Amino acid sequence: MNLLPIPFRHSIQLRLAAALSAALLLAALLAGGFAFYDSYRSTNKLQDDLLRQIAAHIDPNRLPENTESQRDAHIRIQTPAGERARSRDSDDNDDDYITLPANLPEGLHTFQEPDGDDTYRAYIRHTPQGSVAVLQENDFREDMAERAAWSSALPLILLAPLSILLTIFIVRRTMQPVHRLSQSLEARRSSDLAPLSTENIPNEIRGFIQAINRLLERTHQAMQQQQRFIADAAHELRSPMTALSLQAERLAANSLPEPAAGQLASLLQGIHRNRRLLEQLLSLSRAQAPESQRPQERLASQDLFRSVIEDLLPLAEAKEQDLGVSSPANPVFHANEADLYTLVKTLADNAIRYTPPGSQIDLSAEETPGHIIFRIEDNGPGIPPAERSRVFDPFYRILGSGQEGTGLGLSIARTIAERHGGRIELAQSPHHPGGLLVSVYLSKQYL
Repeated sequence: MNLLPIPFRHSIQLRLAAALSAALLLAALLAGGFAFYDSYRSTNKLQDDLLRQIAAHIDPNRLPENTESQRDAHIRIQTPAGERARSRDSDDNDDDYITLPANLPEGLHTFQEPDGDDTYRAYIRHTPQGSVAVLQENDFREDMAERAAWSSALPLILLAPLSILLTIFIVRRTMQPVHRLSQSLEARRSSDLAPLSTENIPNEIRGFIQAINRLLERTHQAMQQQQRFIADAAHELRSPMTALSLQAERLAANSLPEPAAGQLASLLQGIHRNRRLLEQLLSLSRAQAPESQRPQERLASQDLFRSVIEDLLPLAEAKEQDLGVSSPANPVFHANEADLYTLVKTLADNAIRYTPPGSQIDLSAEETPGHIIFRIEDNGPGIPPAERSRVFDPFYRILGSGQEGTGLGLSIARTIAERHGGRIELAQSPHHPGGLLVSVYLSKQYL
């Protein structure tokens, strides 16, 4: 069972930074510990050497005066017989004499004063003239050794946080190409399947990007084949379907018995439904065509709305619906006219078909610093929130809507919006309870 947090388990950057930081911290602690131990040991050894050197220059018959440096180092010089070196300006008395254990051999010794709690480090030197002892308080030696040890270890230990921060910075910089790649893919439109650039990409992820490019190429080829198939099939079926529709309409113009007339009406309804499906398949194919096949033109929102209303007005009047423009705003932009016409017409056509007779349908436009926004608002039954994300799927239709459709309209609209770096949002109408507000956001970057 993995107890690590999910973001940590799934982030190479976090895991790498944590591993390197832990390694650096451990190395700093080990180096600091070794420096502490080595400095502590070296300081004690230096003090022992100092005791040895002082003893080597002492004449037991004529003890020198204690120097200031010796007093600062808490060093005493005395003979086992009881004589000791004094300072010229010292007020030392004989009570300061340290009683030494008897029969100490020559060399270094650590001992506790028999009648006290203090411990001493002493070097005993035997000469023909007599013995001499050079002593130093152990407490002072320990304090000095610890200060020296901490002075050596602390810089290494304090350097650890800085090293960790530097490691995190380096890891973040190292992972920047991956972040840039992710941002580049995120900013792409769904139809943009151009290969990713491998310029300035580390060798470690170059193979990964090349694999993505091969996948993009295969996806592009598959989409092209699909688009060609849809377009070719729709074109091949449209002519015979048109001929069939004309023959059925000529037949319906004649006087037919009631059973035959009813069957012919059902046939005509099915033919019209299939013709609409073919037209929407062709619209979808055109919406998915490459950018090079889509010339850009200067368009005005009001002109676009006027063309859509002229085409859909007969359908709206048949249902006694009020179809019009509710805003005087007239943003001007550059885009493919057929695309934007299909987009607005599809959404307005859906509003007409899926709202009851006598409904109101308003078209409006707005310009913001980053977007051109089209809005289609109605006072119909709306779309349940649970269905709003699914209605954009091809061939998906809301059950119980009472309308026959292909389920391609919103999918075509979304495809066109995404080609222009945009999106379509569905929400409840702020002006009509239960109504639907469709907002189309088109990025100015693509207009």
